Amino acid sequence: METLYLLGSADVRAGIRNWSSAARLGRFPVEIALCDVMEKIQIAQAMRDVTCVIHCATGSRQVIIQGTKNMLDVSRRLGVKRFVHLSTAEVYGNANGKIDEKFPYQYTGSAYGDSKIEAEKLCWEYYEKGFPITVIRPSIVYGPFSKDWTVRLAQSLQSGNWRIFKGIGEGVCNLIYISDLVSGILLATRHEDAVGESFNLAGPELISWNQYFQKFNAALGLPELRVINPGRARLKTSIMKPVRSSAKFVLAHFSDPLKKISQKYRFAREVMRSFEKTMRTSPRLDEFSLYSRNAVYLGTKARDILGFRPKFDVESGLKLSVRWLKHLGLIGI
Repeated sequence: METLYLLGSADVRAGIRNWSSAARLGRFPVEIALCDVMEKIQIAQAMRDVTCVIHCATGSRQVIIQGTKNMLDVSRRLGVKRFVHLSTAEVYGNANGKIDEKFPYQYTGSAYGDSKIEAEKLCWEYYEKGFPITVIRPSIVYGPFSKDWTVRLAQSLQSGNWRIFKGIGEGVCNLIYISDLVSGILLATRHEDAVGESFNLAGPELISWNQYFQKFNAALGLPELRVINPGRARLKTSIMKPVRSSAKFVLAHFSDPLKKISQKYRFAREVMRSFEKTMRTSPRLDEFSLYSRNAVYLGTKARDILGFRPKFDVESGLKLSVRWLKHLGLIGI
């Protein structure tokens, strides 16, 4: 939304789930409307006189699937001229090799990936009814406001808990800087040949996950990362899995007593903070599967049809990301 406003190429109306989400957009004089994708009345009010919808809401399985159907229903009824749905490269599952848009869906049991497949299927059903749909499948999105691949990873690197995962982190890290993704989305809203098509969007550079960790670590000015062997890495991560589950149970059932203890005893407060930090900044088992995946999401179609040319290599993208992190105080300086 910020980019659309700054470009001045369209009148922008931002749909948000609740007003507490408006702080970021409130920096700009753009119109903001409540638009909970589970509430058709709100959707209809937010879409009044709208000609193009960029649908990027995410959340639970219900929000992803039913929310997408609600958006499609209302958009079609109101005569929206272009509907761009943000999906994910995770619809290809754990496949390896060179993957273009014709590659079949693969269900993996992942709530997010499988839900996105169902949401895409809904989009194609509406396209068959004559509704102008375009689907975008981004790879790994990093840069400002990327929670997992920028904010959490930066904090993990700073914590000292992160490593170079020998034999695990050699999979392909298909990065795309957020500004390049936005550029690709905007091209899809404008190009007539984008209707009825899906597009992989990825950055200009292919590196391994371990290389990404090293480059990010260097951009943060931190000491060189240590290497951990596969067996030890999996053992440490396996140990953390039941610990995380136990922590969730304790927080769900005993949050009030824990708060009182932490407020009363400084030592307990410091222990809890240290424990929480360790859990937040340590890798999860499901991430190891991603770090080992040797998939390359081909962007040939986006280049040929949309004229998409990503501009940010990893070095320049990380430089801007670190500046943003420091500006917002999300990492120590």
